[in-house]
Amino acid sequence: MLATRVLLLVLPFALPAGDPEVAKHLRDLGATVAESNGVVTSVDAADCSKWSEDDFRQLGQLSHLRNLSMGAGLNDATLTLLSGLAELDTFQTNLSTVSDDGVQHFLPMKNLRTLKFFHPGKAFTGIGLSRLSELPRLTSLTVAGSLSFGDEGMAAVAKLPQLREFRTWHAGSTLEGAKKLTALTGLKNLTLGQRLAYAPPTSVSDETVAVLAGMTSLESIQLEEARMKPEVLLQLKQLVGLKKLTLVGIEFSEGDVDRLRAELPKVDVKWTAPNEAYLKRIRAMFGAK
Repeated sequence: MLATRVLLLVLPFALPAGDPEVAKHLRDLGATVAESNGVVTSVDAADCSKWSEDDFRQLGQLSHLRNLSMGAGLNDATLTLLSGLAELDTFQTNLSTVSDDGVQHFLPMKNLRTLKFFHPGKAFTGIGLSRLSELPRLTSLTVAGSLSFGDEGMAAVAKLPQLREFRTWHAGSTLEGAKKLTALTGLKNLTLGQRLAYAPPTSVSDETVAVLAGMTSLESIQLEEARMKPEVLLQLKQLVGLKKLTLVGIEFSEGDVDRLRAELPKVDVKWTAPNEAYLKRIRAMFGAK
């Protein structure tokens, strides 16, 4: 009887690189990488425009990554390669060309709490942001630096009931966009900056205050780059939970600020006068004083 021999053939295959190897590779690409006990926890890649697909794929292997900041080079295709970042808490983008359809590729990042879009491309109007309602832990969202993000984008943001903080400035929304945000009944912190334009309509004005006064959940408000009447801001007395009011580049006098502080004694009122760049936009949008 012939003995039966079993031959095991082991084929060579590539194991995924470990965190230390990926960290070295990313540093060679110019990224800043932070590690803890051999695990990569944070990556800051200011310019990814020359990265290959494999570079993005290696980044996507960092399953314990918590904080990620990426510059130019992030788009719909490269974002799909980051689906393995299951523990990501904070994702900041700058100059990305992720589209409205591409927003869906953030959904595998189930632990995402903070998402920031700075200077997104023209294909990003924000209408795809409503998809982020599938991320229940996402509580903070920022969109800034793009005229393409307008009132339709604000309407999409208003469909994210889990938000506790929203920030936008130098974008394309108007008063109508601010009105959409009244649907966010759990919102606590709101930053509204002036529209990225040198002609009306505005996004921050006296009319905006009446909208904010009806958002009873607000605890902190920041308004930027506008000409406003201090008596109009007193409408914010209606917000019994308001703790902080920050006025950045708002055109009125120190006496006006003193009045606000006296009338809102339980609110920490901070004010900075507009610089020349802000004054140029304010005069273009509100007229000469």
